[in-house]
Amino acid sequence: MITPSDLMKRVGESGKLVPFFKAVGVYFTVGCGAPSASAAALKCAPVVCLLACVATTRRGAHGKRVAAGLALSAAGDALLVWPHLFVAGMAAFAAAHLAYISAFGMRPLRARGALLAYAATAIYLRALAPPPPLRTLVPAYAALLATMAWRGAANPGPQRYGALLFLLSDAILGYGLFGGSVPYEKVRQFRTSASTLRSPVADESPSAGAGDDELLLGATGHRVERSAAASRRTALAMKLRALMPAMLWRRRKRVGL
Repeated sequence: MITPSDLMKRVGESGKLVPFFKAVGVYFTVGCGAPSASAAALKCAPVVCLLACVATTRRGAHGKRVAAGLALSAAGDALLVWPHLFVAGMAAFAAAHLAYISAFGMRPLRARGALLAYAATAIYLRALAPPPPLRTLVPAYAALLATMAWRGAANPGPQRYGALLFLLSDAILGYGLFGGSVPYEKVRQFRTSASTLRSPVADESPSAGAGDDELLLGATGHRVERSAAASRRTALAMKLRALMPAMLWRRRKRVGL
């Protein structure tokens, strides 16, 4: 298992992860701004840097599958910059989960872990109220997410923590999007993975987002209200999401970072 100190030593020794951490720092400092190609590039930069790092190690079938998952995750992030591409972005992340599941494998089975993951997902879904167009897609995505978390946690190593962080991050974001009175929104500095769009009548100045009753327009066309608590939840989820790709990149003894 790679400890945080081991990770930092490897970063310093090889330098391969330096671009990833720099891209994460820039993303959290600058933010994405309005939907645009440059915003998509900035949002995808950390995962693209990590993808390049994985690709250069040539780690066989496992590495190729992880790289495919990262590429699909980057595509999902890019698509979700534009609210009208929400379903396409969800599909890209679903495909990424399939790639990660394939990389993690099905041994050891850990059946009790599967039971726990699916039971928790079923309970969680009861708290969500997605709009009609997404009432089938959201549970399907949640099932894939639970499967990925189950397989990632089945073996010891950093991928266990990455998979669980992915699950926690998407759970927070999903509740922020579809959890009853919790709004479908964007945060000024930390965009949600759904990348929602401010209503055209809203002011883009810093003071415009200060009120908790500000109306926003989600990708599904449903009007919702802004919430300071939801902003904090979304910011936390984005911090978790930035860390998990590095943890999903599993250690191999014969290959250094």
